[in-house]
Amino acid sequence: MERRLIAGTPYRKLLTAPRPVAEGVKARLEARGIPVVLETPFSGLPEAALGTYMGDVNLFVPEALLGEAEAALEEEIP
Repeated sequence: MERRLIAGTPYRKLLTAPRPVAEGVKARLEARGIPVVLETPFSGLPEAALGTYMGDVNLFVPEALLGEAEAALEEEIP
């Protein structure tokens, strides 16, 4: 599983999905208090900030909350 160090905190990749799907997952997890970092292939460029890229993106969550994030996603799958 892919790992990133963000502001001194280890994050793990939760999933890769099309941007519209990933934004929905991000909103649901953040509503539960789980921080999420969305990474596009263009991270750091204005296009990414504007949200115009709709291809696949990666969602990263703090490593310590990975299990909680995975459980939250499983709860929502019918």
